[in-house]
Amino acid sequence: MTFGSQVDDSVAAEMVGFSIDSGINMFDTANAYNDGESERMLARAIKGSRDDVLIATKVFNPMGDDPKDKGLGRPAIERAIDASLERLDTDHVDLYYLHQPDHEVPLEESLGAMNDLVDAGKVRCIGLSNYAAWQHVEALWLSERNGWQSVKVSQPLLNLLSRRIEEEYAACSAQFGLSNIVYNPLAGGLLTGKHRRESAPEEGTRFSMSMYRDRYWSEEQFEAVDRLQEIAKDEGLSLIEVAYRWLLSHPLTHHVLLGASSMEHLKSNLAACDGPELDSHTLERCDEVWKVLRGIAPGYNR
Repeated sequence: MTFGSQVDDSVAAEMVGFSIDSGINMFDTANAYNDGESERMLARAIKGSRDDVLIATKVFNPMGDDPKDKGLGRPAIERAIDASLERLDTDHVDLYYLHQPDHEVPLEESLGAMNDLVDAGKVRCIGLSNYAAWQHVEALWLSERNGWQSVKVSQPLLNLLSRRIEEEYAACSAQFGLSNIVYNPLAGGLLTGKHRRESAPEEGTRFSMSMYRDRYWSEEQFEAVDRLQEIAKDEGLSLIEVAYRWLLSHPLTHHVLLGASSMEHLKSNLAACDGPELDSHTLERCDEVWKVLRGIAPGYNR
């Protein structure tokens, strides 16, 4: 998301190169991130390395005033993939997500369009992002009934402050073998410990967006961060290290979307992931923090 806003071309190229050298081979974006500039910048950053990486992008959000430039109807999906391929300077994407449910379009129409893209060679694999457990089951059923590619890649919300996928989604994931690529590991930045309840959200951060303020900017969330800071201090770790290592130990985590707005942040986040797992006592203390938040935490679906 940061490409095209907080990150310019030179930094993006440096970050992508460092990531590839560190063993990262998938890059996630979306057509609507910074009005398409995120895709364009990613294309420039991976130039010469396309065969060495996987590209994931998404469709749903408005990209213009034309009704065909938003949502998950067949015309919108067909138009969106061609525009994304042009911006990404490639002939296919490896993973194409429905970014969130379109409650005005039948899921069968959306999946039918996505499968036609697979048949056309424009998309390798289909995923769902921000979908509820029952919607994943519906997608699997529709795919089986129509002889389409089975939709088993999911991008749900998961972090120390938002664990709602542990409820019904966990059973769905286990039963049907979903591959979870979880996002928001640092809760939009709240789990860095940099933000203060008494200060207004900084411009240029995720919290300049109302969606992120509504999701995390509350007294209860800040109190939870304070408690997690204490846990981290007791363990001789940073809050970021606790956040990532908790996530990597979680049974619903198969892959983590790791973001950064600078080389310093990227190196710090990767280093935070590279360490021993949290012990059982620390995990139990994190669970106690979640018990207080559970009733008010944001949902994992939209």
